Amino acid sequence: MTATFARAYLGFGSNLGDRRDNIAKGLAMLRESRKVEIVKVSSLYETEPVGYTDQGLFLNAVALVETELLPDGLLALCKDVEVKVGRKPTVRWGPRVLDIDVLMYFAEPSDSLPNQSADSIQAGCTGISRNQLGSTEIKINTPSLSIPHPRIWERGFVIIPLAEINPDLPAPDGCKAESLLRDFNTWTGLQLSEAGMGWKGPGSGRDGWKIIRFPEVDSTNSVAVKFASEGAPCGTCVIAETQTSGRGRRGRIWHSPSGGLWLSIILRPRLKPQDVGWLSLIAGVAVSSAIRDIFRLPAVVKWPNDVLISGKKACGILPETRFIGDRIEFAVVGIGVNVAVRKDLLPPEVRETSGSLISPDHPHAREAREALTLAILDNFYSLYKQFLSDGFLGILQKVREYCDMLGRKVIVSGLETPIYGVAADIASDGGLIIRTESGENVHVVAGEVTIGVSGIS
Repeated sequence: MTATFARAYLGFGSNLGDRRDNIAKGLAMLRESRKVEIVKVSSLYETEPVGYTDQGLFLNAVALVETELLPDGLLALCKDVEVKVGRKPTVRWGPRVLDIDVLMYFAEPSDSLPNQSADSIQAGCTGISRNQLGSTEIKINTPSLSIPHPRIWERGFVIIPLAEINPDLPAPDGCKAESLLRDFNTWTGLQLSEAGMGWKGPGSGRDGWKIIRFPEVDSTNSVAVKFASEGAPCGTCVIAETQTSGRGRRGRIWHSPSGGLWLSIILRPRLKPQDVGWLSLIAGVAVSSAIRDIFRLPAVVKWPNDVLISGKKACGILPETRFIGDRIEFAVVGIGVNVAVRKDLLPPEVRETSGSLISPDHPHAREAREALTLAILDNFYSLYKQFLSDGFLGILQKVREYCDMLGRKVIVSGLETPIYGVAADIASDGGLIIRTESGENVHVVAGEVTIGVSGIS
């Protein structure tokens, strides 16, 4: 492929046959044409049909590509790929094996449009403008092609993956596209199917993290452990609307009524048994960061496995592992978040200490859970990838930043002798360092921490 002079955003949709495979084939054919370079692909979203509603659910995604093709040439290539994958004529907005739309087209700032490019688009060109990065956005309106696509900013199944790929993309109201990820109304009719984070189809590296959903299970961790034992790959995610026997630390029950996010992730890291605690802290940072971003709430990590908001527990984390000898076979990280949970459905003993992110009566509670799911998986994948390549020290400072209990008085119970002191630091192995009244530093690897204990100097 020769030097490119343009970047474009393409929208993909399929609701016939193997929908995921259809999109993967479309991406592969575009790449194999050597006229398009796939730069980035969004997550996959299952979405309700628009316009013609008497049809099955779609899978949708957006891809950022580099190309030397002109807009009409890129459109022609996309239409050719649709046919090769199996698309046949249908009613407008009707069911299809594959649909590929040219959403937006930008000339790169380092290259001017070739003379023949200007001649080719002049008849239908309605505008050429530069964004803040210097790229030249081409606007065309002809019977065969309209770019930007006229309904980009009307459809969540385009807005969400587009904002995921380029959060800084300007929206019509002048805000950045990332702001639309926090607009729960935009998520109406969407459900995350596969968290992409670089998903590009077969033959192009790591697949996405596939989500398997259930209306009710005893425990998402139990289901995930079963799947992992049967060979489910790293990144398989189990989500349930409710859990009847959700599990917490030390054999406790995690109460899981509707309105929460009950999620378990299968991992296959190379860890020693004593290093599993790192996974709780990685998940805690991922969840806290996601809550801060999506809900604008001051979420913090409470060592070793909770996330608090204004002192109330909003999330619990439970890692479980299976080892073969001293080698880890798999790990399952369970994450339970009270997104929009009714407190009266919780047992009396935990109502006062539990918090919820939004009201159970929020009109977009379901959509809020989807937005949070995407943010958590995106954050977790980034941290987990860094952890695998650089070790825990690479993210230790971030853990310290999110752990606001450091410097505060605590008591660690659940041990043979309770430990009183000040939470001084998170150690390189993920343990908690307690500075006692005598000035001794005690290294704690497990226990129940109570913050703000009176009577400690």
